[in-house]
Amino acid sequence: MSDIAFLGEDDFSASMNGENRRWRNDHVSQGSLRVSEGISLNYYKAVPENPKGAIVIVHGFCEFFGKYHEYAFYLYQAGFQIYFPEQRGFGYSGGRLKEWDLVYIDDYDTYVSDLKTFMDEVVVPETEGLERILLAHSMGGAVSTLFIEKYPAYFDRVILNSPMLKLKSEPPFLLRKLFAIWVGLTGKAKEPAPGQERFSSKPDFENSCCLSPARYDYVFEMRLKDEHYRTSTPTIGWALASFKTHKRIMDGASAIKMPVTVFTAGNDTLIADEGYRLFKERVKHAVFINFEGSKHELFNAADEDRIRYFKEVLRVLLFSGQPDH
Repeated sequence: MSDIAFLGEDDFSASMNGENRRWRNDHVSQGSLRVSEGISLNYYKAVPENPKGAIVIVHGFCEFFGKYHEYAFYLYQAGFQIYFPEQRGFGYSGGRLKEWDLVYIDDYDTYVSDLKTFMDEVVVPETEGLERILLAHSMGGAVSTLFIEKYPAYFDRVILNSPMLKLKSEPPFLLRKLFAIWVGLTGKAKEPAPGQERFSSKPDFENSCCLSPARYDYVFEMRLKDEHYRTSTPTIGWALASFKTHKRIMDGASAIKMPVTVFTAGNDTLIADEGYRLFKERVKHAVFINFEGSKHELFNAADEDRIRYFKEVLRVLLFSGQPDH
């Protein structure tokens, strides 16, 4: 870990267009596989010599591999084999609507099924004898928690980063139920959720979940150049499916026995603290580490918190123990 040079704000862009780009060109490969409904799932992988273990990264809402170029390189430098599937409807995976910025899913079981197919057909055959670690962010944290509750044998450890255990915007159950009935009758599941804005070519760093201008600009430039990366707007169907995950996660959480580390942000405007509290009650061995001044994207925090976050993730990975505080 001492050999890894963590990037600051000033050297980020030069490194991403230099050393990181060379690494991606030379060591990262791209593939695809068919999942349910004949949809093509796009993925990336990088395999170092004599890997210490295999990490599967499950990204969050509206994310894609480009947002994790820095993160994946650190994990690779630390000696880990990296797998990054772009979930259906995101990046270059299929399943999107005709409007490139809209995100729809029928049920989170579909995301879970896709991940299982990816594990069965790609990861498991290539990682025999290696420890397998699940690293998930936000929406990916909800998908991943549901996955390990249903399929506990695939991973040895899990790291959850600002996991979507409960959304702050979640309405009361009765209101959701009535709304779901109305949506079923009107067929509006694939329309934008109320109050949600469509993709804009105008950057909005101040209202983002990011505290690093350089990293925000890096990702936003990719969005501008490639319509595959412009997902930004939840549909009504995605919202209803997401609201349902909270209870399902909590109903199965007590069955989780593997080591779990949960990183949280004190200034998270998206995720409700209640979800973390309930999860901690049910998974008593889970280790929670909070970054009080950070927003939702801890890996895009301000320099001090971001570097401490990366160091603590790597410490958990390399030493299988609790990180320093």
